[in-house]
Amino acid sequence: MLNPISVHGQKIIDKLKVVVRSCDPAARSEPMSESQVLTISSLETNLRNAIEEVIGTTFGDAPEFIDLDKSAKGMSAIIGISDGISGYLAFHVSPENGCKIAGVMLDDTYPEVDDIVCDAIGELVNMLGGSLKKFSSGYGEPFKISVPTIVRGKDYETHASKNAEQVLLGIRVISVCFTVQLVVYSN
Repeated sequence: MLNPISVHGQKIIDKLKVVVRSCDPAARSEPMSESQVLTISSLETNLRNAIEEVIGTTFGDAPEFIDLDKSAKGMSAIIGISDGISGYLAFHVSPENGCKIAGVMLDDTYPEVDDIVCDAIGELVNMLGGSLKKFSSGYGEPFKISVPTIVRGKDYETHASKNAEQVLLGIRVISVCFTVQLVVYSN
């Protein structure tokens, strides 16, 4: 018997139907040229494409990129990035907007954050990471991603170290605002 989170996780996957194709580094016969090396600029472009794909599919509406002076507080879903590049991808949202997002994803109502809401937000950052990887696949096997970690509360912040480059994007879709943060560490 499946536990409730597994059932809801499967419901998310079934509803969204975002297909992320896999990358085969063995298929690349020649070495990568300098123009094929991932830069923070190319990663930002690929991240914007990933957001448009995943968020657009999830909400049935195109996301609007907006200016924010800081990231949303209350809930964060974070995946680690390793191998080709190192860093993390984070999805930051207020608890209220997290509940709205889970409601859209699962066609239900969530008055407060619970394990199901956390599962939905974790799945969303996981799909963003997979889509970012897909859009970056022209660079061979660009990186690997970890499983999501969820952080809740008001007394925390995510920081990029001095040797890191960062992209912080504010997004609004169907009156819900959130931020997506990509941090890449220099080698």
